[in-house]
Amino acid sequence: MKKLFLVILLVVMASAMALAQTPGNLTSSGAPGSAMPTVDVLGAHNSYGRGCAGCHAPHNGALGEGGNAITGTTTDPWSGSNALFGQDMGPLLVGATLDFSDIGVSSTSNTSGTSGNYTLTLPSTTNPASWTAAQYADVRGIVMCLACHDGVVAKGAMMQNWAYEQQIKALPSTYGNGNIPTLLGTGNGAYHKDHPVGDNATMSSALGSAYYNTAAGLTYTVASGAITAMTVGTTYSEFVGSYGYPAIAPVTHGTHTSFQPVNGAGVPYIVCTTCHNQHVMNVYAANTASPIKGAGTGTYATYFFVNGPYNINNVSVPATQAASTTQFCRQCHFGESNEANGGTLVTSF
Repeated sequence: MKKLFLVILLVVMASAMALAQTPGNLTSSGAPGSAMPTVDVLGAHNSYGRGCAGCHAPHNGALGEGGNAITGTTTDPWSGSNALFGQDMGPLLVGATLDFSDIGVSSTSNTSGTSGNYTLTLPSTTNPASWTAAQYADVRGIVMCLACHDGVVAKGAMMQNWAYEQQIKALPSTYGNGNIPTLLGTGNGAYHKDHPVGDNATMSSALGSAYYNTAAGLTYTVASGAITAMTVGTTYSEFVGSYGYPAIAPVTHGTHTSFQPVNGAGVPYIVCTTCHNQHVMNVYAANTASPIKGAGTGTYATYFFVNGPYNINNVSVPATQAASTTQFCRQCHFGESNEANGGTLVTSF
């Protein structure tokens, strides 16, 4: 009996280790670019067995997806018509304003207030024919995500508000025991504690002096309300050579190349799908349009659907290297990068 118990214990331990392993760091613990997912790449978005149909309803949109819409009532008459999206986006549309602003502190008192710098006003109609290009991008890159991840309107749908990686024990012990939430705006629609997205969350505010800097940063060519080209300056190219810029580089689908959305002022801005790839949870596949460390191709460990190498299991990072979890953020927050501060010897881990 003791031997049987020992065998079972070893099997359980091996299974847990297999779930926790995602090899393929940038420079160590496996050949660079060789990450091999140990669970299906769709991960949490398998939606408890519903698979692709959890978001993309092949028939009848929200009416075929269950929930309140099963009664035949939906506030989104176009449900299912855009990418077969099967959720009811109506409650989040019709002119709703989402406030992702920083919480500021008054100069004359200790009371907190909203600075109002990152608000997003959604289309005033559910009819896509009346949307601007930026509003269309907001719906595709923000509202579709919030249809499930909003903590007020969408709360109680299929979401457990608990990170999938945590549920399958794929996170290192350094993350602790507290559940990592997956719902946004849970404080009566207050998104202040969530990363800004939308027309006002611009690349110019994120990149700072590196924006439109042909010598050191990134330069965008905008025509007819869309980016047509990006130019990488010398200093930023050093960062690309160390890590890459997977979240903000052009995305190539077959013969079509797409960029970040552009607001009415002609400035690129961030949406949810800038930093997250909703279809791939645990691996980033590099390509020639968005190379990692100049390698062109390869697969790299990532977590939480992050759109780039983001390996939280690298808990012992050498002092001479920068963790991929840090480098990912520096794509936009370039002023905090090693390269922007004259450091070219620190490589990505």
